[in-house]
Amino acid sequence: RKDEKRWARAACDPIKIFEESSDAARVDVEECTKRAKEEVRKALEFANASPPPPPTLAAELEYPDPTGTVDYSKREPEMGLAKAEEVTAATVPAETLTALKGRIDALRAMASAPTGISIGDAVNLAILEEMVRDPTCVAHAEDLQAGSSYNIPANTQQAFGTLRAADEIIDEGHFIGKALGEAMNGYRPVVELMNANFGIYGMAELSSAGNTYATTGGQFNMPMTVIGAGGTAPNQSLGAEHSQPFHAYIMGIPGLKICSASKPQEAYGLAKSMIRDNGPGVLLLPVKLMKTRGPLTVDNFLPLHKATLQHEASDDAIARGKAVTVLTYLHGTKESEDAIEILKTEGYDVDLIELTCLKPFDKETVETSLKRTHKLAILDESTRSGGVGATMSALIAETLFDELDAPVLRLCMEDAPVPYATEMEKEMVKRASDLVAGVKSMC
Repeated sequence: RKDEKRWARAACDPIKIFEESSDAARVDVEECTKRAKEEVRKALEFANASPPPPPTLAAELEYPDPTGTVDYSKREPEMGLAKAEEVTAATVPAETLTALKGRIDALRAMASAPTGISIGDAVNLAILEEMVRDPTCVAHAEDLQAGSSYNIPANTQQAFGTLRAADEIIDEGHFIGKALGEAMNGYRPVVELMNANFGIYGMAELSSAGNTYATTGGQFNMPMTVIGAGGTAPNQSLGAEHSQPFHAYIMGIPGLKICSASKPQEAYGLAKSMIRDNGPGVLLLPVKLMKTRGPLTVDNFLPLHKATLQHEASDDAIARGKAVTVLTYLHGTKESEDAIEILKTEGYDVDLIELTCLKPFDKETVETSLKRTHKLAILDESTRSGGVGATMSALIAETLFDELDAPVLRLCMEDAPVPYATEMEKEMVKRASDLVAGVKSMC
C-alpha cells in the first residue's frame, strides 16, 4: 500500500507533470520555485512568531453578522445606494426596468388587497426588490424562467438577463456551489430549491458555506440565501423522498442561520433580511401552503434570531392551569391554529410560538411564555431522532428546566420514511387532532 502511495505521488504530482511538459519552457521554473519557497518560508515565520488565537475566536467567527446586531432596513449595498442605482440603470434597459417596477407595484398592491398575497409571490416581491436595489444580488433556480414551482424567482431572468438570473440544470450541488463562489467574491446570491429536500444534493456546499467565514479567519463573508418549500403536512401525499426533514438535517451545520415562515408576512420579512445578511442563511417555507394568501406589510424586515408569538393564551386559562406553550413551524402553525379553535371551546388555550428562527435558538421568547404556562408541547415536522423537536427539547431542558411543571411533550414524526398512503401517513405525521389530545393530557 505504501508503495502504491509513493507511486501515486510521483506519477500524479502536478508540479512534476508541468515541469516535464512543453509549457515549462515558457517560464523560469527555477526562479518560480525559488519564489514559492520564499513565500512558504515567510508564512511559516509569521505563524511561528504569532501568538495562539484566543480560545473564544471560533465561536466569535460563527456568523459574519453576530446575532441581533444588524438593522437590515438600513444596510446599503456595498457600493452604496447611489452607485448601485447607477449600475442598475446602466445594465438593465430602461423599458425593462419600467416593466419590472410595474410588476413590483402590482405585487405590492396585491399585498395590501383584501384577498392578500401568496407566500410564493411575497418572496418573489422581496427578491425583485433586492435585485433592483443591489446589482450584486443574483438568482439561481431550476425552471427559473417559468417562475419555478411557486413563482419565487419569477421575472428575474426576464428583467436581469441570464448572468444575474441563471436557469439551472437539475443539480443542486452544482448551483449551490456556484452561489458559494459568488458569495465569496462580492455577490449576494439567492438560490431557490423548488423543493427544499433537493438541497440534500448540495449538503457539502451548504456545509462549506457555513464554515467559510470561520475557516478563513473572517476574511470572506458568505451572503448566500437558500430558499425552499419543504416540510411535511398532513395528507401531503408526496412520498418519502419529497417529505424528508431537510430542516433537521442542516441544523448541525455551523454558521447557518435557519429560518422558517408559514405566512406571507414572515416569508417576505425574513427573505429581505436574509438577503442583506452577510452570512449564509436558509429560509424554509411550507410546501402545501405556498399558495395560501394573507396580508403583508411591505418594506418590513424581520430579525433572523427571533421566534414569533402568533397567539397568546388568555389570562383566565393561565390562572386555571389550562394553558400550554406550543412550539411549531411550517405546516404546524396552521395545524396549531386549527387546534386552538377546538381547545378554546373546551376551556383550554395555547401560547403559540412559531419558530421563525430555528437556529439560533430564541430562548427569550420561549422563556417568557413558559413563565406563564409552565408546560410545553412541540408540534414537529421532523423525526424523533435528531429532529428539530429533539434539539429544542434538549435546549429547554438544559436552560429552562425550572420553568417546567411537566415533561416536554414531543409530537413528532416517527423514525420511518413518510408513506404516500394517507392511512399509513396518519400514524407518522402529527396534526391538529394530536395537539388537541396532547394539550388536554398535560392539563
